[in-house]
Amino acid sequence: QQLMTVDVSTLATSHHRSLGPELVAQKAWEQLNMNQILSKCGFSPKEQALTEAVVAARLINPGSDLGTWRWLTQRTSLTEMLSVNLADIGKDAIYEIADRLLLSKLQIETALYEEEKRQFAKGEPSVYLYDLTNTYFAGQCNNNDLAKRGKSKEKRSDCPLVALALVVDQQGFPVFSQIYKGNQSEPETLEPILKRLEQDTPPLLAPIKPTLIMDRGIATKGNLALLKEKGYPYTVIERRQAERDFTKEFMSLDSFSRIGTEAEPIYVKKIVEEGLSKVLCLSYQRRDKEAGSDRSKEGRFIEELESAARSVAKGSLKRKEKVWQRIGRIHEKYPSVAKYYTITAKEDGNDALSLEWSLKEEIRSTREILTGCYVIESTHQELTVAEIWQMYMTILQVESAFRTLKSDLGLRPIHHQNELRTEGHLFISVLAYHLLNAIELQLRKLGDTRRWSTIKTVLSTHQRSTVILTDSLGKIHHIRLSGTPEAAHQDIYHKLDIKQLPRKQISYVATRL
Repeated sequence: QQLMTVDVSTLATSHHRSLGPELVAQKAWEQLNMNQILSKCGFSPKEQALTEAVVAARLINPGSDLGTWRWLTQRTSLTEMLSVNLADIGKDAIYEIADRLLLSKLQIETALYEEEKRQFAKGEPSVYLYDLTNTYFAGQCNNNDLAKRGKSKEKRSDCPLVALALVVDQQGFPVFSQIYKGNQSEPETLEPILKRLEQDTPPLLAPIKPTLIMDRGIATKGNLALLKEKGYPYTVIERRQAERDFTKEFMSLDSFSRIGTEAEPIYVKKIVEEGLSKVLCLSYQRRDKEAGSDRSKEGRFIEELESAARSVAKGSLKRKEKVWQRIGRIHEKYPSVAKYYTITAKEDGNDALSLEWSLKEEIRSTREILTGCYVIESTHQELTVAEIWQMYMTILQVESAFRTLKSDLGLRPIHHQNELRTEGHLFISVLAYHLLNAIELQLRKLGDTRRWSTIKTVLSTHQRSTVILTDSLGKIHHIRLSGTPEAAHQDIYHKLDIKQLPRKQISYVATRL
């Protein structure tokens, strides 16, 4: 017990730094034994501390490397909690640790997933979810070989892109990641991913191969044949419009079972053919969404046809080759609805006099029947229709991972003009996602379904500060201490088994004259 008489009028506080999210990040870091993993990869204690700092920064305050440096030096108490003093960290150290991490990427990912399996695996058969996304660069990146123009999933076709492939397990943990050029074809990535599963990471494979779940963008006929050849069970939505083969079945739901929730029912029917399970699915929620999209596109398609017809009628669009070029461009913009219409032109020699169009009633009627319908194909004949549907729905885990990486972990935009620095940036985001998933998974097990972004906001008010006071002898004291957790903070700390706060530090600064 330390007692002193102080001049209350001199009380002040300064150097307020964020503490709450950092406590949670450090707990997850320690729980996943990250320092031991890095040590086995040859990282020094300072490199381990620096890695923890940049990964925690990506988790808590995602941004550029310069933004990370400013956060570490000006806004967080994390540097007070690390085993190595990083108070004088320079900007270059942020770039250099990303390069160092990239050199050990395979070893780190393998060891980290083994640790996650050891701690969190439920003993269920392995299910791996595979998908690709892309994100965009800030700048033209002319000297970055990864930066290529392609089809942006964020509708940023004005920017060069880079692609990230993730294999994720059914609990959301990344098995490993792979980085590709921005114009990478999705189906072409499956074979090298399978090779990596088989060759680079043998400890991950159980005697029974995992079931692979993929979206229709990757599930080409050739890729499904490749999976069968290599003995991988799979569950996919077929890439082609397989529901057309089952139009008669979808016309009546009498033989379908109802699953899902009261608010979002799904009607399903299992058919076994050629050694495969085909699960016919109808979602009314999906039907409403697709029908709305169709109406919107069809409306814009008709508007452009009417505009072209007016130009033809006025004579401002006359030559028939120009007319059909314009019709071709309209078809390219709206291919999903253009196929429902027959377009004709009344011609006089080389000129078009008028445009007409008519609806292909039978094709449009079939589309209306099949709106909201899809077909899941699976090698698992032994599973029930509900089990196959539920297995495929785990694809939402990898979709959630991509959304989280982009919205919460600073995946976009990428500021690096250098290929290696780009890969390092993406890998740090993936490492931050490992921590985030461990945090959210443990909270979900306790019935807390809040996302990390919400948890972070709640904890942002728990801070560490310096209290300044002058005693009766004129001595000025600085007391560095953590705020007392409020009930909302304590609730989260209790669920995550966080018991200790950083220690109080008392220093004597000077004597007032």
